[in-house]
Amino acid sequence: MAISARPAPAVERRGVLMATLFAAQVCGSTGHSMSMAVGGILAADITGTNAWTGLPVAIGALGAALASWPLSRLMGRVGRRPGLTLGYGLAVVGALLGIAGVLTRSFALLLVGMALFGVASTSNLLARYAAADVTASAHRGRAMGLIVWGSTLGSILGPTLMPGAVRAGALLGLSPVASAFLISVTGFALAALLVEALLRPDPLAIARALDTRAALDRLAAPARRLGEILGDVRVRIAVGTLMASQVVMIGTTSTSPVHLRDHGGSVSTIGLAVGMHLGGMYIASPLSGWLCDRFGRLPVIAGGGVLLLAAVFVAGVPPGSESGLVIVGLFLNGVGWNLAFVAGSALLTDALSPDERTSVQGLADLVMGLMGALGSAVGGMVLGAWGFAALNALGGGVVCGGLAALWLYRPGRVSVAIPLGGQPER
Repeated sequence: MAISARPAPAVERRGVLMATLFAAQVCGSTGHSMSMAVGGILAADITGTNAWTGLPVAIGALGAALASWPLSRLMGRVGRRPGLTLGYGLAVVGALLGIAGVLTRSFALLLVGMALFGVASTSNLLARYAAADVTASAHRGRAMGLIVWGSTLGSILGPTLMPGAVRAGALLGLSPVASAFLISVTGFALAALLVEALLRPDPLAIARALDTRAALDRLAAPARRLGEILGDVRVRIAVGTLMASQVVMIGTTSTSPVHLRDHGGSVSTIGLAVGMHLGGMYIASPLSGWLCDRFGRLPVIAGGGVLLLAAVFVAGVPPGSESGLVIVGLFLNGVGWNLAFVAGSALLTDALSPDERTSVQGLADLVMGLMGALGSAVGGMVLGAWGFAALNALGGGVVCGGLAALWLYRPGRVSVAIPLGGQPER
């Protein structure tokens, strides 16, 4: 199905489209957060050992990363709406397979379900680009930040639904923990229905209507090949930002609960640390978007890098890394990641025409997801071999390298606040 650009009046539906994307984000993140919270517990229950407790989450993250590229390519051909709907629909199948795995005590079936669960995360991430499609560049950061912020509400909403899910699960013979999958089924299904019914016209059609000046330029110039696109300094900075911030954030935070436990931290302390980190990751999203639009993408990326650097210093440098400092460091880590994530995503969208966006954005999310998986794996090995301070020092080195590259390869004499039409201001 080809996507034809609608007339400019389609932009008038931007409010409905943004509300639809936000509501779908809340529903999708509600379902995803609950499945990831119980995956490890169910793995231990089915296998009878703690050795495989990390595998369901890892499989889910890998599924999310690997789905980014094909799902984005599909969006480029048929539009954002069918792609997002398919992603949430596959996650519904994953939730049902997860339930089947619990009922039959099949660990393999549970893992297949968790892999499809990850596709919901892919749809949630790609939804920020759909928000950018329907928004002029001057307000694009705020639009993307708002959609990312929807994940916060979903993560909060999920646990409040557990009492009802437990009662419903009892009727199906599910344990209280496995009943969380019922929340996932409902959340993913609602997200798919909302997108399919209300995300009209397709955001890519609106992006092409907004991109009138760039469309005239493309009549006189051939389309850029992938190599040419990746040669654009803004694309390099954006993708590098997403990769570096993800590997540092995941690498240092995924090991923090183990470090806190080894230093006498209680379960409540560990829960507080994780909660503060998640709060920093998402609550700051609207502010990050506003800063992007007000001061430009590059300064906000740099600010995110500085906060990440402060985070690894606070959490890792003091002897013994007292729990209070680790918690502060994890909060700063989340805020710094959010600044870099929102600004990097906005910069990437600014640098691409609507016809280029889907494939390159999918590639960016793919490598970002793989870097997150790498950070988690390497982080555990570094923690075991050299300790938490060494791990944070390594993260600080990655951030310093990224900030140096940002300074050296920044677009010369270009303010990365791109006006309508896609051309940089000078």
